[in-house]
Parts: sequence; structure tokens; C-alpha cells
Amino acid sequence: VMGTACSRAPSEPAIQRTVVEASWSTARLAPAGSNACCLPPSAPSSSQESLCSVDDMPPRAEPAADSVDAAAESRDAAAESVEAVAVDGGDAAAAATTTVGDVEVELELEQVGEVEQVAPAASRDGRRSEGASSQAAASSSRPCLATLLPDPKDKHAGVVPAAEWEPLSDGELEVVRAIRGWLGEEAAAACPRDLLVTFTRGYAYRPDWSQASFVFLERALAWREEMGACGICFGAPPARRELFEELCPSGLIGHDSLGHLVVLERLGRVRVAELLKAFSEEEYLRQQAFSREAVRLLSTANSTRLGRRLYKVVVVIDLEGLSLSHVGSRFVRLCKRVNETFGWHYPETAFRFYVINAPLVFRTAWGVAKSFIHPITVQKFSILGSGWRRTFAEAGITLTTGEASPTSWSAAVRAAVEEHGPELLGRGYMPADDLERLGLR
Repeated sequence: VMGTACSRAPSEPAIQRTVVEASWSTARLAPAGSNACCLPPSAPSSSQESLCSVDDMPPRAEPAADSVDAAAESRDAAAESVEAVAVDGGDAAAAATTTVGDVEVELELEQVGEVEQVAPAASRDGRRSEGASSQAAASSSRPCLATLLPDPKDKHAGVVPAAEWEPLSDGELEVVRAIRGWLGEEAAAACPRDLLVTFTRGYAYRPDWSQASFVFLERALAWREEMGACGICFGAPPARRELFEELCPSGLIGHDSLGHLVVLERLGRVRVAELLKAFSEEEYLRQQAFSREAVRLLSTANSTRLGRRLYKVVVVIDLEGLSLSHVGSRFVRLCKRVNETFGWHYPETAFRFYVINAPLVFRTAWGVAKSFIHPITVQKFSILGSGWRRTFAEAGITLTTGEASPTSWSAAVRAAVEEHGPELLGRGYMPADDLERLGLR
């Protein structure tokens, strides 16, 4: 998204986009696995046949306008023309990623980044529950990307946020049941429970709620199996993990008044030249997958300890030390790939962002850039200078380690595994009431 902006001396908006892109990617947290791999590696796995191969799904594809009309008129006709729809969708995706302007960059950020956690306003009085039931009944065949409806223009119209700890509504329960049915018994049993919730709530704005939640969850599970994310934190960490954590420092530093974990990303301290020399793009992605899975497991441990479902975290992005090396094209390209990958596979995981030690140029650029970002997303960001400690105190954020010495992901997850065991952490947290209503143990 930002490669063109960073092939020359960066402007203020370029620096702004780079920092937000890089930091946004650090906030994508979720579990590991494929259709059936999200318990520790000893758990059985299976694969499910689909109308469309998950591996063939493009990273971002919405059906072209003519295919959308056809799909809306007849699901059966769309299913018979899967190949044509997929081609049209690929063209649309290419257009979306090659036409890059400042405004579109920010819109890309909103789409690829946090999918706002929402529950339809009507779901609490049961009307959306009827809609979810009718969707699932109308689509007994296994959904795939080509059979989904187009993404709504306004993703937040007529919806209200659902707090993480709230029990699943009747409509959400219907969607979860539909997803589990499409996954199959074995895969559904292995799928992390927190993922079921985040994908269900993350796509509640869509008219094809059940189908979209399933399709994007299944794609995430397939990616997780390919990455080996299910057991990435239960055995030896990726090679040269200590070096990675030295060059790209981040970790836990505390909690907020609601109990969310607070994660520090020291973006300004990333030693870009050494990082790019030491790690290939694929190695970097695997290292970040370890960090994301560590945060998911630690959120599960935190929820278990508190008896309260909390799958989101507060992300603190420290810009102290920010330089031109952080807006170089290679590093920006790396951040873009991480952002796109984890944006799809780790939804619903950022509660709030605090950008601290932000230089004046950044704060000025943010004042301009935020006008192009959805207001709900803007509300999650606080851009602070050196006086951030006062804001943290007012927000009820307690630093348990100090911002200078965050607990590394390797050390934190190792302690959590020793305390809770890999099976509990890999399964994910779900309140007892939800488990009972879903008939789970």
C-alpha cells in the first residue's frame, strides 16, 4: 500500500501511514491452526472438502458488480458459475490494490486492520436471530468465497458494539452452530473457541453473516495449519528468536482497568537494517506469527484467571527513536504483508491504541490523515507526546514491568504454558454459560 510513498524521501503523510501500518500489524492477535489443528499438536486433525478450495481464495476478493447482481438473483446460478465469479473477484481485488492514493491507503488500513466488533442492534431482541437461522437454513451447502454476497459499503450502519465479555446473543449462537456444522465434528472440536467468537462478531455487519464468518474462519484455519501456528508456542520457538526480540522489541507491560493486557511495540527502536539482513520475509512472518499466537494464549490465560472473556488487548506504540530507516521501502513492504496477513487471520483483537513519544511531525500528519479513516477507528487511537504517563493514569492503565523493560513473548508464554498447560491455552476461553448453551464442555 505504501511502497510508492516510500520510494523517495518520505513526506509527513508517508511517515504517518508507515507507522500506523506497522503498528496496526502488531495488533492482530489470534490463535493458530487450520480446520482442525488448533489444539496442541497431539490433537487429531482432518481436512474438509469445500465447494471452493481454501487455498485458491485470493487475499482480498469481492465479486465484480455484474457477478454480484447475478449472485443476488440466484445463489444456484452463482454456484454454477464459481469460476467466472472468482475471476471477476480477482480483477476487482487487483484494481483495489493497484490504484493507490492517500485516501485509499487509509481506507485500506480500515479494511485490513481491525474489523470492528459489532453485534446487530436487533440481535438483542431476537430479530437478528431469526435472520441468522434463515441464512443457515437457506444455505445447507458448504459456503465458499465465490458464493458470498458483496461486502456492504457501510460496515457499521445499524449495528452496536458487543462487549467481549457479554454472553453470545441468540443470533450469535445460531451463527456459531452453523459454522460448527460446516466445519464438521472433528474440525469444530479442534477450532479454538475464542476464534469462533471473534469471527462471528467480526462479520455481524454482513447480510450473509453465517456464511462470511465461516468462509473467513476456514481460510484462517487453513493458513494456521500451513504456518504451524497451532503448536508454535508449545515447542521450541522459531530459530534465532532471541535475536529477533532484540532487533524488534515488544512485549507485555501491564493491564488496564477492564483487565485487558497492555502490549508495548517499540517501533522506534526496531533496528531495521540489522533486521532485514538477518531475517528473510518468510522468517519475519513466522516470528510475528509466534508473537501473535503468544498474545492469544496469554489472553486466554488472562481470561481464565479473571473469569471474564477478554480477547482484545491495548496496544502501545512507542515512536521514540523513529527515523528514515523506518519508512524505507523494504521495511514498509514487510509491514504491509504482515498487516494484510494478520488483518484477515487475527480479527477482533485490538481494544485501543496509544501512540506515545510521537514527534510533532507525526501528530501533524495524524491530524490530516484521520479525516480519511472511519470515526470508530479514529476513536481507538490516542496520539501522545512525552506526557503519556498522565493519560495512562487517567485511563486506568497500570504498568507492571515499566515501559523500558517489557516481558518478552517467549518468557511470558513459557510461564503461561507451565501454569495452565497447552491444552487449555490452545482451546481458548469461553464462559460457562456459552458452553452450556452450545452443548460444549
